[in-house]
Amino acid sequence: MNIFKFLVMLFCVMLISACATTYERAKSPTGTGYYDTLLQQDMYEITFNGNSDTSVTTAQDYALLRAAETCLENGYKTFDIVNSNNNSKTETDAYTNYYGRYYANTTVFTSTYPKIMLIIKCSKENNLTFIAEEIKLNLRKKHNIEK
Repeated sequence: MNIFKFLVMLFCVMLISACATTYERAKSPTGTGYYDTLLQQDMYEITFNGNSDTSVTTAQDYALLRAAETCLENGYKTFDIVNSNNNSKTETDAYTNYYGRYYANTTVFTSTYPKIMLIIKCSKENNLTFIAEEIKLNLRKKHNIEK
């Protein structure tokens, strides 16, 4: 393989991975990724904000995964979802090319940014609906997330 083909392939892989949805902590509550907030002793708000490459289903899985991890990180075994909200939004942008005296080729781009919010209640007993360790293992396997 010559160096040019290698560089083109490397560039394509980097471009694809840059656009892909990643499971990581957001820098702020409105940033892309997950964010969790302690509400009271055993209750948390979990938010996952996706990007234009994130499906709503993936965003829901990532929010649920973060709920399980938050419980485990704080010494809990099980949790219930007390409230949930899907605030996914669609943005549409229209671009028109201007060529001197005329406009041509109006292009419309539509992208969806899923935002999932969960309020969870955690327990140190095995008495609530979701078993945090099982959720974590199954969703990490489903989405090929290592950690």
